[in-house]
Amino acid sequence: MGILAMKPFAGGALDNAELCFKFLRRFPDVIPIPGFDAIEQVDQVVAIYRNKNEVLPEDLEAMERYRAELGQRFCRRCEYCQPCEQGVMITAAMGYPIVVARMSAEKAAALVGPAMESVRNCTQCGECLKRCPYDLPIPELLQKHLALYDRHRVGA
Repeated sequence: MGILAMKPFAGGALDNAELCFKFLRRFPDVIPIPGFDAIEQVDQVVAIYRNKNEVLPEDLEAMERYRAELGQRFCRRCEYCQPCEQGVMITAAMGYPIVVARMSAEKAAALVGPAMESVRNCTQCGECLKRCPYDLPIPELLQKHLALYDRHRVGA
């Protein structure tokens, strides 16, 4: 039996395509189905498949750093939590920490601003909690991300 690995970049939380595919290639029955957001990622993956898969000690260390940093409490952007009756743009707001890690706080706040402002409409009704296959505490995380966004807006 084969296994399809959806979101091998963890919904954008992992930014090293080469490392992701080195990990996945260790399992011959796993077929990754990535969604790329940069041509460079496609080039990295194609290059990986041209060579024998060699996972180096430093690769294992990097994999462990990702595991420790992300834990289990991050959004994979599956969007099962949607739609929100209050109009909260859950998926985009859940991704705010990833966006801010990749650009300046000012740019991240401007880019994701509409989604972050929609978090203010959250009534904590819990409907998103019922739908999340990862059992994420979505309202709690949204408020945490909103506080981060508000700090960035004040600092801008």
